[in-house]
Amino acid sequence: MSTLPDKSRPSILIVLIAGIGDMVLGSAGIRAVRNGYPDAEIHLLTSTEASSLAVNYPYIDYVHAFPIRELRKDKKYLFDIVRIIRDLRKTKFDLVLNLYRVGSLSGAVKMGLLFSMFKAKAKLGHDKYGFGLFLTKKVPAATFEGRHVVDAMMEIASRAGGIPDDKGIEVFWSPKITAKWDTFFAQTEGQNLVGINPGGDRENRRWAPDCFAAVTEEIIKRFDARVVLLGGPAERNTAAFIESRIHADVSNLAGKTSVNELPYLISRFDLLITNDSGPMHIAAATKTPIAAIFGPEDPKLFGPYTTPDLYRIVYKPMHCRPCDKKNCKSPICLDQITPDDVLAACNELLQSKS
Repeated sequence: MSTLPDKSRPSILIVLIAGIGDMVLGSAGIRAVRNGYPDAEIHLLTSTEASSLAVNYPYIDYVHAFPIRELRKDKKYLFDIVRIIRDLRKTKFDLVLNLYRVGSLSGAVKMGLLFSMFKAKAKLGHDKYGFGLFLTKKVPAATFEGRHVVDAMMEIASRAGGIPDDKGIEVFWSPKITAKWDTFFAQTEGQNLVGINPGGDRENRRWAPDCFAAVTEEIIKRFDARVVLLGGPAERNTAAFIESRIHADVSNLAGKTSVNELPYLISRFDLLITNDSGPMHIAAATKTPIAAIFGPEDPKLFGPYTTPDLYRIVYKPMHCRPCDKKNCKSPICLDQITPDDVLAACNELLQSKS
């Protein structure tokens, strides 16, 4: 981490401890804070995974990686969290801002305890499940209801003195990444380049791998497409299964790329076929066309935040949506989506391109 900011400048700590998709969704709100405080030192406290993207944002000065997911697997990370909090307590911030929604009572308690550790003139956030007890300025509980999460976060930023704009969400990458992949993309000139993202944060957001394989096979036939399989280390087996079902060459990059490389790769695709996930939001930020497969979440709240011509949402109306289960024994919201449903969305997007 960098040294503490000059005391003569206002200092703001934005808290967004969430995944890479939420980092991208929060970019419009963070930029609004920068617009409202152009001379401030802006710190961001976010997850380790999201921090690898956050360091590339020009309107963030200091990024602090908070190993919350690592802590769930190994309690030794508690020492790292204590160190991070101790370092942040060295600064008396002018403002500490929780940009994201508070989704549960346990979440409110944990975030409240964290906020109680910070020294700040003002603390602002979503007043739900009692989190408002730890704040000096509260954003109404209904702020996130019935609207896209990006718009809700921009309202929170606005209440903190930020100035929203109409630039939408953004994502950035290092020029070194562009140079690394130039040769790869030079080999795909003249072909439709289609990314396949079969992963997702939760198991009940992941469409069946054999369905992805069926769609991929047909896309290759219809559009002479070059297919790139995406995913982290946890998706290696899924990507290998899909690759084994396709009777054509594909580029299987699952487990072979960093989170930092993902935005550039996605920006070069003519289409991304994806579950509701971080890569979906990255595609929206890079203006890449998206065929988005939705299961338990409400696409009106968490769908691609881009122009309507650049995405198609594939989902089935369900009485049980939205659903916050991490696992579901009968995920009918996804099981009822067929390869033909997804192919129809892909056809519209690829044909409109040609």
